[in-house]
Amino acid sequence: MRFYVKWSAWFDSHPYNRPKIAKLVRQAGGKNVRLANAYGWSNQPRVVTFSAPSSSKAEAIGRAVGRGLGTPWIIVSKKDWK
Repeated sequence: MRFYVKWSAWFDSHPYNRPKIAKLVRQAGGKNVRLANAYGWSNQPRVVTFSAPSSSKAEAIGRAVGRGLGTPWIIVSKKDWK
């Protein structure tokens, strides 16, 4: 299953540090970590996408990314675009 670290409101006041987020996702067990435009739209920011075996594992990865960034406001969602 594919997931992504959503560009949430927290990133309005903090940088969406793609390299750091990608590194944290890998360290937490995310596979096939890539960048993609959010929702597949060219006018949206690039977000970190990754594979995980289940939604619960993706949520755990999101919590690990949040700890690494020092915030509980990280949202991981299922990637529902191509």
